Amino acid sequence: MTKKMIETTFPIIEISQLAIPERSSYKPIYQISKWFARRSSAIFRAILLSCTLNSSENFMDEFYKAKDCFNNLTILDPFMGGGTTIIEALRLGMKCIGVDINPVAWFITKTESTMVDIEELQALIIKCEENLESQVKKWYKTSCPVCKNSADIIYTHWVKCLPCPTCNSIIPMFRNFLVGYLANEAILLCPSCYAVFSSNKPITSDNRCPDCTQKFKPSAGIRKGRKLLECPDCGNFVNILNSIRSIKTPLACKPFAIEGYCYHCANEKDPDSDLAKSRYKFIKRVSQTDMDLYKKAEDHWNNYSGNFLWPREDIPIGRTTKVLLNHNYTKWVDLFTYRQLLTLSIILNFIKDIEEEHLQEMFLAAFLNLLNHNNSFTRYSPKGQKVEGIFSRHDFHPLSTFAENNVWGTRYGRGTWIKCLKRLLEGKKYNHEPYNFTSVNSKEKISKRRRIVSGKIDGKVYNGEIKNFPGEKSNLLLLCQDSEKLPLFTNGVDLLISDPPYADNVNYSELSDFLYVWIRLILQEKYPFFIPVETPKLGEAIETKNRDTDYYSKLFNIFRSCEKQLTPGGLFVFTFHHGNPDTWFKLADVIDSSGFSVVKTHALQSEALNVLNIQNKKAVSYDLILVCQQNQQKRKKTINLSEFVGRLSENYDKKFAFYTEIGLTIHTNNVIVVFFGEYLELISKVQPVNWADSIAKSDLRKICKDLFLSKIIA
Repeated sequence: MTKKMIETTFPIIEISQLAIPERSSYKPIYQISKWFARRSSAIFRAILLSCTLNSSENFMDEFYKAKDCFNNLTILDPFMGGGTTIIEALRLGMKCIGVDINPVAWFITKTESTMVDIEELQALIIKCEENLESQVKKWYKTSCPVCKNSADIIYTHWVKCLPCPTCNSIIPMFRNFLVGYLANEAILLCPSCYAVFSSNKPITSDNRCPDCTQKFKPSAGIRKGRKLLECPDCGNFVNILNSIRSIKTPLACKPFAIEGYCYHCANEKDPDSDLAKSRYKFIKRVSQTDMDLYKKAEDHWNNYSGNFLWPREDIPIGRTTKVLLNHNYTKWVDLFTYRQLLTLSIILNFIKDIEEEHLQEMFLAAFLNLLNHNNSFTRYSPKGQKVEGIFSRHDFHPLSTFAENNVWGTRYGRGTWIKCLKRLLEGKKYNHEPYNFTSVNSKEKISKRRRIVSGKIDGKVYNGEIKNFPGEKSNLLLLCQDSEKLPLFTNGVDLLISDPPYADNVNYSELSDFLYVWIRLILQEKYPFFIPVETPKLGEAIETKNRDTDYYSKLFNIFRSCEKQLTPGGLFVFTFHHGNPDTWFKLADVIDSSGFSVVKTHALQSEALNVLNIQNKKAVSYDLILVCQQNQQKRKKTINLSEFVGRLSENYDKKFAFYTEIGLTIHTNNVIVVFFGEYLELISKVQPVNWADSIAKSDLRKICKDLFLSKIIA
């Protein structure tokens, strides 16, 4: 049988050039809804294509022109997550089976893969704007400090407060007194009188408040490190966590500044206006009128919340949610301000009343993105003048200060409803005309890349008996269940392509409950897996002390279940990365015991180094593509320990030299990916003497670890 391209080679440089910038700016279809650890679509399109092409074919030509030409192939992704594999396979005309135990992941993939009429969607967006804009936007009004006319709030800046146990004064938990930047000037908050003013001085130097003449250093806040606050009144140091535990409710918050946009000044277009240099944006102190408007929203919510859809669920105990419970957040609604609850619920009520089911689900998909950027866990980037969503980090991180977004939106702002609807529209247009960027020199900007359109994304859901997929006119089967319990498909599957959760990875189920409790209010009437009050936890493949499920046993069971589905000669290709050698050793055992052998590995950079989740000294930014076949060898060739280690060292050196030759730089943190790629290939072909003996296996692994460390030093 002729080998497929991926079994011998892979266009590492070309795909890396596409993948790295894409991780910073996903294709429109993947920006509709927030999901965690999305992989580059370019990588998975390349994997799918290289599993079907022969080594002699011109890969990059096919990468750009291939469309609807593989409808004789069926692929299975047992960990579909946000749907990258499924979407890219649909573009190529393949028939797809996607499985995920998480209902939110299932829903996101379903809405991504569904093609809708663009005119219908545009009409509904217009209807939404006509019905809701005034209802929502009225709660985000302020006055312009220049012309005194009504202006739109972009962000309201809040600070959490603790009572001082010594003098009973209220301590605002400021880390510093920098509010933001406008027109290249720092906007500062006076710690004494709360005046907001601009300054040209560095924030590390002394500044003087123009109102009360207080002298202060903006970079020096009241919060001292992670654990302590210094009371500005009595000078006592307060232990933050101990004080939070003694209160037993979420910390009180107060607004201290408003960032706004004045459309009156903008319409005047006066070049001499005080706001012209800042594009008619301003940052000002909170007035009594601003406080009154917020109080009015709070009262409206308290009086009429019974008329709206909103989640009542408690926050479940878990590894990721523990920090919330420690900070006295007991219900999911505790993570929102009253104004956010009111305006989010107004929008959700509108979505509930949409009669066309497919359009209702599209709006719900956009609503997921809205939730990410509209809560009390949204950090503010002063230099970027924007909010980062609650999941900019893959955890729940209580903040000392946060920026409350304008839920509806205005000229500026991120993650607002009008921006979410715009992303929805662009994403659904992408279904009709999906594209790839041309590969360019890494110094060029994305905006200079040329788009090449190919294929379409039109998932036609199969509704027959699951094991008989595919049907005559269907190309998509999406299952919300444990992949360990898949039925045996009558026709089998030609390719297994996936990106399984990495060991000790993010608790997606615990994080996604934040989203789940909102959309289940509408979806529970249609889909039984949205009836439970939280997402499934025990069946998730993740390494954690809080659950009974063993990660590696779970991975084995799913791999074994999938191996039974694969047609003879089919490939199992998945991506993986990890910074712990022991994890790679255990992965090798899982692959072997589940009936597979690794025939080839390819390492390539998949993460942009500026991604918040990997900005640490031990971050691994490379993915390993593992190409596996069903293990046909009844007995592997046996070699002695020293020969195994020698061959491993030689193979690694050759691969490292190859990567260097083609221009790929392997930084220290990523040596582990290349090294254990070679280990996995070798251990699939041969095994050391006495491999069944646990002592011999332990000895080999210790020697391999030492060899790995020597390669890092080298």
